[in-house]
Amino acid sequence: MDFDKNKIKTKIAISKIKEENDIVMENKTKGILKTVATALAGVILSTGVVFAGTMVYENIWKTPEKIELSSGDFEEITKITEESKKENMSEEKAKEIAINKLNEIQFNSNIVGTNHYKEYDSNKIWYRFDTEDNYEISIDGQTGEFYDIWNHNKDIQDLNKYITVEEAIETANKYYKLFGFKEDEYEISKIHSNNKSGNDTDPGFKIDIEYCKKYGNLENYYERISIAVESKNKDIDYFRVVNIPFDNNEVVKTEQEAIELALNEDKKIETNKVESTQAKLMVVKMNADAYNRINNKEKYYEAMQTPNYPNEERDYYKVDDKVRKAWVVVITYEDNYEEDTRKRYTEGKYSYFVDATTGEIIGGHPLDYIYSESKR
Repeated sequence: MDFDKNKIKTKIAISKIKEENDIVMENKTKGILKTVATALAGVILSTGVVFAGTMVYENIWKTPEKIELSSGDFEEITKITEESKKENMSEEKAKEIAINKLNEIQFNSNIVGTNHYKEYDSNKIWYRFDTEDNYEISIDGQTGEFYDIWNHNKDIQDLNKYITVEEAIETANKYYKLFGFKEDEYEISKIHSNNKSGNDTDPGFKIDIEYCKKYGNLENYYERISIAVESKNKDIDYFRVVNIPFDNNEVVKTEQEAIELALNEDKKIETNKVESTQAKLMVVKMNADAYNRINNKEKYYEAMQTPNYPNEERDYYKVDDKVRKAWVVVITYEDNYEEDTRKRYTEGKYSYFVDATTGEIIGGHPLDYIYSESKR
């Protein structure tokens, strides 16, 4: 079978940089979410707890562990090792799970090939099995959960044949139910139609549909189902499930408190004068971006601003895999970058993730995260 083995590279995530191709920096997000939290004052003490009124909350941020990447190509550093096997289920067990899932969704379960790999920054193994009818199914080697299935048949796409959004949703909903998800458990949060018009409501030759879990008005991108429907046979291109446990933590900090906490953190490094701030309550995944920027500012920006900066020379950190409610505070700095558009783009704004319960800085993003997520 003819599979695209280079697809592994699309799975490599660099912690500091999210693809921002669709962001137009001149368009500022106008709305600021009104305060939804109480005004209880919190004081972070060295004991590792936060007091807010009569409630006590444990700190959740821990100093991240730096990861050293070996030089060489990604195929080499993602090769499965004997050490990584000890932290994952066996290939035989993963294969059994894959076959059961294929049978459950009424797909051909005859496995004819494999394409496994280890994550570049951990020992997690992704077991990938190729089926007789050119589908590829992935199983998480540590949790045993189904991750995704891809249709590798080359004749499924016809760029000249379009389907409507309604037709694509009908097909997506059929697979949503086939995979065992309950009605109203997830809600459609985004639709992208691939077409010449650029309008997501117009028919397209492939339509991507994203379902997310919602908590009140908050979408959780880390509990989502992504489905792509091709036009030729009105069938799926892929079906993916992301399910990172969500703490669903209490909102204690107010919007204004979060802004003040972010500004205080920002004083630790030299920046242009602050021009404005905005904040929004969101569900985020904890990361080491703000920590890296504070502690390694020069290298942090050099890596972003230097074309083809070597991956093995970037700074990588391991943090707990936590998803939390946080105030995303976007700081905009005065623009004195003149003709240096690269600096303006990378240094003109910064987004801090302020934990909505503890007030800790639990991550960040080098651009306007509120705006970029609205265009995701």
